[in-house]
Amino acid sequence: MSVTVSIKVRKELVELADKMIKLGLAKSKSHAFNIMIERGLKEVLKEVEFWESMYRDVEELKKQKFVLRHGNLNKLLEEDRSR
Repeated sequence: MSVTVSIKVRKELVELADKMIKLGLAKSKSHAFNIMIERGLKEVLKEVEFWESMYRDVEELKKQKFVLRHGNLNKLLEEDRSR
C-alpha cells in the first residue's frame, strides 16, 4: 500500500529524478525517489552516470553516421579480434 508524503528535497535530487525518468530508469518522480531510497543515492548516481555516458556515445556515433545493423555485433567484434 502506498502513502503520500510531502517532503522538501535538494534541487539536485529532483534533477536526478528527472534524469532517471528521461533515461527510462524510473516511471515517475515518485518511482525515482523510491529507487533512490531503496538502492541508495551512490548506487543510483553510478547507474545514471553510466547510462548518460552510453547515450552520449550513441549520439557521437550517430554524428559520425556509424551504422550497426541488428545481429551483426558479434561479427564486428570477431573481425576486430582477428586483426
